[in-house]
Amino acid sequence: MRPSFLPERLRPHAQRRRSRRSLLLIALLPATLALTPLWRVQAVDLDGCASLPSEVTASLQQLVGRPALTVSPQWVRHQLEQWPEVAEVEVRLELPGTLRVAATRKAAQGSVAAGQRWRAVTRSGELAGSLNQPLEPVLEGVRCRPAEMRRALSVAQRCATATGGRVESIREVTPSDFELRLWPTGAEQPVILHLRPEPTAGERYWCERIARGEARSSWADLRWDDRLVLGGVG
Repeated sequence: MRPSFLPERLRPHAQRRRSRRSLLLIALLPATLALTPLWRVQAVDLDGCASLPSEVTASLQQLVGRPALTVSPQWVRHQLEQWPEVAEVEVRLELPGTLRVAATRKAAQGSVAAGQRWRAVTRSGELAGSLNQPLEPVLEGVRCRPAEMRRALSVAQRCATATGGRVESIREVTPSDFELRLWPTGAEQPVILHLRPEPTAGERYWCERIARGEARSSWADLRWDDRLVLGGVG
């Protein structure tokens, strides 16, 4: 019988020769496995981690000398992401044995007093880390809850944007009364404003006058739509 009459599955196939590359890989595999335990972390490069507690950075430096395959970048990333001031973490192991850790700190939009020091507050109202000096606007009388600190920062940002000035501090008098200490552009003294959590017609009118340099009041209650209460009118 001719082979052509055989079904395809029964026809003999010529054996393919293994490529030299495959043979080389097979030959190097045992050597690679033998050298794997010798591949160790030689250095840990920390970028953006200066604000973390010294215990955290010290524990990362203790990874030097460990076998590289036993160091999990995912584990290192998870440990750093537990700290409130850390926004993003990038971890990679580079040859020959450098572990690079880059941490991005959350952007602070204000601060709040915490004992003898200051804590940064993010736009979302979360505490972000310690500060050596206050960062404007300073939150006063605001409970350390994300929703309430976020609301206070929103009022401060709204006023700063409308007037072109800077808000030095914001104090929660009541849930419907925020007292702002505002420094208009070029002013020699601050203006004290009382605002509601939501803008009113009175606030919009008076803030426009402050932006134009026409307001001559050092104190104003802008919590109403139909009236303004002014004090210290020059």
